[in-house]
Amino acid sequence: MPGDQRTPVHPVLRSLGRELKLARERRGFSQQDLAKEIHFSDSLISAVETGRRPASSDLIYRADDALNTDGLLRRLLEAAQEAANQEMMPEWFRPWREIEQAATALRFYQQFVVSGLLQTPDYARAVLRAGMTTADEAALQRATDARIQRQHILTRETPPQLIMILEESALHRPVGSPEVMRDQLAHLIDIATAGRVELHILPTDIGAHRGMSGTFVLATLPDAPEIAYLDSQLRGLVIESPADVEAVRRTWEGLLGESLPQRLSLNLIKEAAQAWTI
Repeated sequence: MPGDQRTPVHPVLRSLGRELKLARERRGFSQQDLAKEIHFSDSLISAVETGRRPASSDLIYRADDALNTDGLLRRLLEAAQEAANQEMMPEWFRPWREIEQAATALRFYQQFVVSGLLQTPDYARAVLRAGMTTADEAALQRATDARIQRQHILTRETPPQLIMILEESALHRPVGSPEVMRDQLAHLIDIATAGRVELHILPTDIGAHRGMSGTFVLATLPDAPEIAYLDSQLRGLVIESPADVEAVRRTWEGLLGESLPQRLSLNLIKEAAQAWTI
């Protein structure tokens, strides 16, 4: 219909809608029956089944239970989301995405803003909006979803060890509203306290240091050499040369030595969060 601003549905998500319909019919449920069982409208279920609307995780999880599909719909949703989100990532980033997914440990040095793996949705949206050349809200939402999807590696059964060095300036740089900043800093405190990340703040008052040339990551892989990733204005660069990876590792270790331990880092983050309430 004219003026319809709904987000386009990815072909793989349309396939999920067809599987939902098959599972519903196998159970002998009408759309109205399923709607009553999972507390969604039958019109929304119809729109999901025909591919006019994307399925939310909540709807699919409830339908999975109600239709006794033994997790099939959940797995299809996760695969569909991954396929859709991969397409939102620049082609040059995809090799690093695969490395990130396989890593047993990730060591970050992060400048300017909080790392994408630790961003809240609102903070991620504000960061991505700043880098967009158009005001396409649908594209912005898809890019935000893709970034948040990356964070699933931190909640899987065997997450990688994640150690993050973050510049203190990122705690004070306004990204979005003060509320967005408060929520982002609270999120950092929560995930560090929960043990999902070892977090170290690099204080601004140390002045010039060896990491000023840019953000980077070191990935440890099972039964494989360590790999580095260097960020830049145009694109990221995967580094596999042993000599170059060793140079990046020495830089990271030097920065860690100049950073605050986690307990003091969390105190600094809490102070910054309070400052955003003023």
